[in-house]
Amino acid sequence: MHPEVIIIGGGVIGTACAYFLAQRGVKVLVLERNHLGCGASGSTAAIISISGSGSTLEPLRPLSLESYRLFSDHEQNFDPALEIIRGGALYAAMDAQEAVAIRPFYDEIRQMGIDCRLLDGKEALDFEPLLAPQVTAAVFNPASFHVNPFRLGEAYLNAALRQGGRVAYGVKVQDIVVANDRVVKVVTNRGDYQGDWVVVAAGAHTPQLLSPLGLPIPIVPARGQVILTEACPRMTDRVLLFVDHLYARQTASGNFYLGSHTEFVGFDNRITLQKLTTFARAFTRAIPLLARVRALRFFAGFRPICEDNLPVIGPLPGCSKLVVASGHGRTGVRFSASTGKAVSELIVDGQTEQPMEAFSPRRFAENVAV
Repeated sequence: MHPEVIIIGGGVIGTACAYFLAQRGVKVLVLERNHLGCGASGSTAAIISISGSGSTLEPLRPLSLESYRLFSDHEQNFDPALEIIRGGALYAAMDAQEAVAIRPFYDEIRQMGIDCRLLDGKEALDFEPLLAPQVTAAVFNPASFHVNPFRLGEAYLNAALRQGGRVAYGVKVQDIVVANDRVVKVVTNRGDYQGDWVVVAAGAHTPQLLSPLGLPIPIVPARGQVILTEACPRMTDRVLLFVDHLYARQTASGNFYLGSHTEFVGFDNRITLQKLTTFARAFTRAIPLLARVRALRFFAGFRPICEDNLPVIGPLPGCSKLVVASGHGRTGVRFSASTGKAVSELIVDGQTEQPMEAFSPRRFAENVAV
């Protein structure tokens, strides 16, 4: 018997869709070309917050609040445990110019109803002793935590498998055949698959799958290089954020995860000395302790970034049974729960609880000829 929904992509968005669909009693099949979290999901800081380190666009704010709540509501269903570290996020400025730059972050969090704190340099250093003495200001957001991204994807998927879902690895999708408002088949290197619905959650590879159908979704890969340090004694539970999208977090195992600028270099996954040198200087300036810590691993992932900085979530124009869930950029983990819930509602109920029009593929419909 073929599955009701085929999900293309085993990243955190695809597995979240599988989880929420399975919670509604839908039989799912996840097709993954490699292994879980092999794309952007495996190279993310995995921060779940009501507000990020940059401005949260207005259409995303309801999803941000909902996703944060959903993690708490569903945490008991997750196996393995996510290694959740609830310490909030501290956005630090290391000079006067940066202090000006982080002020809108404080204003936005306040507007979203979070009781955050604006700290001067002395208060920030007292609050987080890992910071360098030259810290000039900081914003503390208590509505933020971080998780192990590999465990999150595995937990989403395991819950779906317990409900009768399936997963197939080493399956590379080569074509999606559509006709008469339905998906005829999904063509892969392992043969053809058929389902009542198809969800494309293939991250930065999504345009390659949809462009033959006449939908040139403007999602591009953005490389993010990451440094992972040796394990250290527990020093902080907070996510430490800095300007230019730099962030540091200490994992449950004690390693420091350090990342990451965004580079538009196609699918070039090389690690560059220039970028790592820039990171090392920035992080040791802000967190002096890191100058004495060994780096163990360097790696990169490709964030799927859409040209308007909004994700693409919804049915494909011309084929209502083909749903897109991609383009979350640096915030896939943060919005995974709300995206999975919305996709399950679209498929089961035909409508969503949250407004989703701003994310619809229809905004690119003038280029579509399905």
